[in-house]
Amino acid sequence: MTALKKPAEGWGEVTEGHLERLLQRRGVERSERGSLMRGFLVPNQWDAGYGESNFFISLETAGRFARGFADENPLYTDLAYARRSPWGRMLAPPTLLAYTEAMNGATDGFPGCHAIWRECEFEWTRPLFADDPMKVATSLTGARIVDSEFAGGKAGIQDYETSIRTLAGEDVATYRTSWHRFSRKKATGSSKYGKIEPVQWTNEALEAVWDEYRRQNLANRRGAEPRWFGDVEVGGEIPHIIKGPVTLTSKLAFEFVRGPGGWFVGHEMALELYDRYPALAIRNEENVPEPPVAIHWTNERCQKYLGMPAAYEAGFERLAWYSQLLTSWAGDHGCLRRLQVRFLAFHWQGDAIRLHAKVTGKRVVGNDHLVDLEIWSVSHPRGEKTSVGSATVCLPARPGAVS
Repeated sequence: MTALKKPAEGWGEVTEGHLERLLQRRGVERSERGSLMRGFLVPNQWDAGYGESNFFISLETAGRFARGFADENPLYTDLAYARRSPWGRMLAPPTLLAYTEAMNGATDGFPGCHAIWRECEFEWTRPLFADDPMKVATSLTGARIVDSEFAGGKAGIQDYETSIRTLAGEDVATYRTSWHRFSRKKATGSSKYGKIEPVQWTNEALEAVWDEYRRQNLANRRGAEPRWFGDVEVGGEIPHIIKGPVTLTSKLAFEFVRGPGGWFVGHEMALELYDRYPALAIRNEENVPEPPVAIHWTNERCQKYLGMPAAYEAGFERLAWYSQLLTSWAGDHGCLRRLQVRFLAFHWQGDAIRLHAKVTGKRVVGNDHLVDLEIWSVSHPRGEKTSVGSATVCLPARPGAVS
């Protein structure tokens, strides 16, 4: 690998110059994959009918993704079951569309600055089908600099919108994200997270978590029995699910469902990645370059590069947990239409997390019977609310029922 280039002036800092250059790309649709997404879920260009597609979810990918966050819904993993379902084909977990962005705050603008998620929103027109080639395009919708206590005085905010369509032009979904960019060097001096200590679990406490998995996650998946719109009561909470304790293995199980590509490469492919993006990497304990996502792997790296007390779970996985919570409740006949999540706090390695939802309203729009919900997550044992948001689920109406 060639020696890493000397960073340009202002590299790793939030500056007005970086903002000005970033805003020159506002509103420009981009479909070429950035460094993080390169090589991910793009069909072979010689496959018939896939030539115009730049995003493709195979049956195997749908199942791998579901297993990566431990959603055992057979709609994602059992082709025979899926064919007997109301949809007649295999589905993919709906938040897999989080990987459709051609670029985002982790790969675009403010070079050398770290990126964390602020908020995201999905809107779907229908369930997400596996084995369905699509065309996606991402645009920067806005960027600005804000005051930030954690990031040494100021941070960048970047907002994006991605459109997802079939090759026939059908709108499948819209995906919006907002990112927080900051200087790693200045963040290491912050004391915002200084009082947080990693969780130490007793055998008894772990047994209680395993029992909660059995009572909540495994026992409450609706499955093939329809959940009728008319039976849902406003104000009622749906069965919560629990995830964690977060471990290095659980994070890798989720991160690697995509297979090699983007930043998740080694050897010759790592050489090519760092030659192409020489300022991308951080240095690990052996002084060898690794991509920024490697800070998730160990507590020591987060402490060194970000001044954080421990490694933390990626926001992509939290979105998938919410989709499991909601689709397990809705059953095979229902589907997600909207999911909006605002990230309030990290899930540190060792945390367990409970995800909750409460019905806030019901409405009929055309032929769609929609249920609106408030959603939130809470970490254990600190009892900290780590994200909040809202969702909309489409449910079937009982035959003959009056809307």
